Parts: sequence; C-alpha cells; structure tokens
Amino acid sequence: MTPYQLYDALGRDSASRQATYRELFRYELEPGLVDKIRRATNGNFALGSDRFAEEVAAMIGRRAMPGISGRPRKSMLPETGVLDLK
Repeated sequence: MTPYQLYDALGRDSASRQATYRELFRYELEPGLVDKIRRATNGNFALGSDRFAEEVAAMIGRRAMPGISGRPRKSMLPETGVLDLK
C-alpha cells in the first residue's frame, strides 16, 4: 500500500497527521444541511440560492433545481366552464 498524498501532507509525522485530520471533522454541520446536500447530490441539482441555481441552469442548458411534482392542473375555460383537456 502507498500512503495517500493529501493525507501525508497533513503533517510531518503520524501523530500530527492524525491530529490535523481529526480537526477537520471537529465541528458538526447545522441540522438539515446534510439532508440538503444529499437531496441536491441525489437529484443532480445545484445547492445554493435560487439565483445561483438559475445561473447554473443557464450555463449548463438544463434545469438545476427540482421541479414541481405531479401533472399540471386542468384549467376551466372562462366562457363555457368546461375543462380544458389539452
């Protein structure tokens, strides 16, 4: 086995590398953030503000935010009151 370069770069010796690595995970993420990251990752969506997601969508040429679930609602025609079945 060969040591991973990034891990080796954390310190000069094993003890300092371990201490530095532990420090990377010292603080917890805010509640719900892990779920947001997971949903964005699993859905292949941008994680950030609506403006950021719109900018990403414009750059990649496809939607970068989750859409609205389900079918569009049927609308009533104003003159007749009949359902528009388009």
